[in-house]
This record gives sequence, C-alpha cells and structure tokens, in this order.
Amino acid sequence: MNLKSIFCTLALLGTLGAFAQTKTDEFKVVGYYVPSIPPEKIPIDLLTHINFAFAIPAKTGDTLEPLRNPDALKNLVSYVHKNKKQVFISIGGWGIGDGGGDDTRFHKMADRPEGRHTFVQNVMKFVGTYQVDGVDLDWEYPDEDSPSADHYVALMSELGDALHAQGKKLTAAVISYGKKGYGMKKEALDKMDWVNLMAYDDDYGPSYIKAHSPYSLAIKSLDYWTKERGVPSQKAILGLPFYSKKGMGNYGPDYKSLLKDGASPFDDYWKGAFYNGILTIEQKTRLAKERGCGGVMIWEISCDTTDDNSLLKAIKRGH
Repeated sequence: MNLKSIFCTLALLGTLGAFAQTKTDEFKVVGYYVPSIPPEKIPIDLLTHINFAFAIPAKTGDTLEPLRNPDALKNLVSYVHKNKKQVFISIGGWGIGDGGGDDTRFHKMADRPEGRHTFVQNVMKFVGTYQVDGVDLDWEYPDEDSPSADHYVALMSELGDALHAQGKKLTAAVISYGKKGYGMKKEALDKMDWVNLMAYDDDYGPSYIKAHSPYSLAIKSLDYWTKERGVPSQKAILGLPFYSKKGMGNYGPDYKSLLKDGASPFDDYWKGAFYNGILTIEQKTRLAKERGCGGVMIWEISCDTTDDNSLLKAIKRGH
C-alpha cells in the first residue's frame, strides 16, 4: 500500500469513528406509543426510539398474553424501520392486567429459575417474531425488602444477556425516586442500556393538591438515580409527561385536550389540572442535556399537538 492509500484509509477510519461516536452519544427522544393513532401520524423526525405499550405477562407469569392488535405493532415496526429509527416492546405497565400496581404476575414468574428462563425464551421469541430492536421492562415494582429484588437481578441478567447476544437492547421504566427504587439493585441496572426515569405522578399521598411533575421533580429524580444510586448520567433518560393530573392520583386531560379547552401552551395549570407546557418541557430538556443525560422520554406520543405548540418541538429546541 502506497503512502496516499494509507492516508486515505486513515481518513476513512477517522470518519467512521466519528460517525460511530455520534450515534453512541445521540441525545435520545424515547416516546411511548399506545396504538390510538396510526403510525403515520407519529412525528418520527422528532423521535429516536418508540416504545410500544404494552405486552402483558400472562397470569401463568412465564409467557406473554397475545397482543390485542398484533397488526398495530407490525405496522409500527415497518414504519419506524423505514425511517431508520428503533422500536422496543414495553412489557408490563401499571395496569398490567390485574389492576393498577398489581405486579403479581411478575413475582410469580421471577421467583423461580425455570419461570425466569421460560419467560426470557418467550420474550426472545416475541422479539424475533415482531422484529423489534429491544425490550423495555416496566415492572412496577420489585420490592426493596423482599427476595423479588434479587429475582429482578436474575431476570434482567438473563434477559439482558439474551438480547445483547443478538444485538438488541434492554431498558426499564423506573420510579422517579425514593425507597421503592431500591428494589432495582445496581446489578440489574448495570445490565440495562439505559433507564427511563418516570419523573411524574408525584402527587400521591398528600392531603393537599400539588403539581405531579414540576421542574424540581426532574432535578430530584436525576439526583436520586445518578448521585444516590450511581446510574451513569448517559444511561439516565428523563421522563416528561404529556398529560395532566388533578392531584392525589387523579388524572386530568392530556396536553392537546387542555389546549382545545383554552389552556395556554406556556403555562402549567388549567382548571385544577397540573401539566407541563412548552416552557417547562424546554427547561427540563435543557436540564437533561446539561446534566449529560442520554436523553428524554415521553408518556405518551398521542397526547401532543401537531402545530407550533407541540411539546415534541419544544424538546427539539431544548437540545
């Protein structure tokens, strides 16, 4: 190889290395998708990853219930892949199948090695069937003071190894902060490619009505996971709500419905409902960027507007 060829090769390698670094350091915008709108309505240019919500564990615990609308996921994967973005399947959720917060199905599966192994096998079959790019496990929540915390470690270890062996990714949705978060031990967190911080719904319990997702909660959530729990900042994905709450667990209208009712896109409160307007969303996105976070996450895509008041457009401006 002559000198000119060597220089050309080195330049090409440098360019490819820079491209790989850019992709690795990409600021992620992860949007949860409930199939209430067709995939073509998703502003795919403003997102990097889509989490399809949800696949539900079966009552036996070791497999998944059939999707209610499998074509919705197939169409989503086709559309998103055509646009060179990624789709994850989110498994679980607060409503999981037996009522809000009843995670018995996860416990039943995870407390036995054979249950975990069969579950992982079935999840990997699902991943292959639908050609998704990763799994977002939304177990709310393994208990910090019981064996389920160790079962969660074993589950995430086996699932993470299976996914990573195929070039797929593993993420999880986690509580915003607090003792309950210790049900997710460091060994489990280490297996995840990133962690979706649900920095909202902080309105349960008090005897007074308060905002469920103020800017202060974003700071508190990031401090908890990156400082107290040791999650690397680049693996922390800050959650942003596109819906409102009326305090003490009561849900209000989504963002686009609030604006139709007369709410201002620049405020965070309307007729008893607390929400995040475009200024707060921009501010939180800048916080995530300044703190070196891997990106932001949204619950959920269909709650947004499609005009200049779009919260996804606010996120774009924020990073």
